[in-house]
Amino acid sequence: MPSALLLPVLTCAVVLLVSGVAKLRAPDTVDAAFTSLEVPKALDTTFVRRVSPWVEVALGAWLVLATGGALVVVATLTLLLFCAYLALVARVVGRPEPVDCGCFGALGDSRVTRVTVWRNGALVLCALLAVVAGLQGVGLIGAVVDGDALPWIAMAALTAAVAVLVAYRAPTAAPTASEVGPRLDADGNYEREQTPPAAVLTEDGRLVLLSNETASAAHLLVFLSPGCGPCGRIGPDLGDWAEQLAPVVVRAVVMAQPQSVAAMPYLAGHAWYDPYGIARTAFGVATPAAVLLGTDGLLAGGPVQGEDDVRSFVAEVAEHLSEALEAAGPEGVSDAR
Repeated sequence: MPSALLLPVLTCAVVLLVSGVAKLRAPDTVDAAFTSLEVPKALDTTFVRRVSPWVEVALGAWLVLATGGALVVVATLTLLLFCAYLALVARVVGRPEPVDCGCFGALGDSRVTRVTVWRNGALVLCALLAVVAGLQGVGLIGAVVDGDALPWIAMAALTAAVAVLVAYRAPTAAPTASEVGPRLDADGNYEREQTPPAAVLTEDGRLVLLSNETASAAHLLVFLSPGCGPCGRIGPDLGDWAEQLAPVVVRAVVMAQPQSVAAMPYLAGHAWYDPYGIARTAFGVATPAAVLLGTDGLLAGGPVQGEDDVRSFVAEVAEHLSEALEAAGPEGVSDAR
């Protein structure tokens, strides 16, 4: 008689196959997850990033085919993998800044929340039960669903719980990339708005008002957070952008405390800090994002959101600045409005 323990085996197999295929279709989510979850450096290599989705697919297929001792082996490997995933998300769930796990590629909710921890905990339980199934000598191949009603209902409930937690998408007030963009008037022209009143911390812990800092020079603000994969790829470019866009001042506004610059040496000399997200909220953006502030207290460009849009925006600012400098002659310009 088939065992009800086959359902956890099937659940693990389906989750691994779906996760692996989703990551193969969106490899950038794997890169972002490794950065956001701060995977140990020994494992954070290009080879591991590219092979990890294939490992999930292989384990999922093996779970479907294996029986007896072979099922014990693959279920144990799956249990270890799910325990590692649980440890990674549990370590970052309490952080004030948003963290993306890319657990299922572009599927489901990529942000790490308490639900993510519960979901991974349920998967660990499924993998443990799959090991028990292997020890009992059962397997999916050739099994005929014919057993006592109560055990099957209990296992089906566990399977349904995992499915719901995998597909769960938490509500969020943070704007999406499609909701953030330059303000346009009825004719489609850029509409300059007042720079929101906001303050940030300098690297030495001083509180400064943006309006005071931008009075003498235009500022390009790039909003970043340590747990954001795209932010981790943008951050190292800040120094080059600062040289490229001079006399516009380029500043990273980081959702962290000033002491965090030690972990991001490439931001030294270019960072302001917004540990509670007050400035980010004032501009109505999530990370990564960018906005150009003019010297007259008005927005001069943006805001834009998302890695690709931020890079395109910087390139556009550089182009306009080059044209302005050329038109101004040797004297240059000090106002990028």
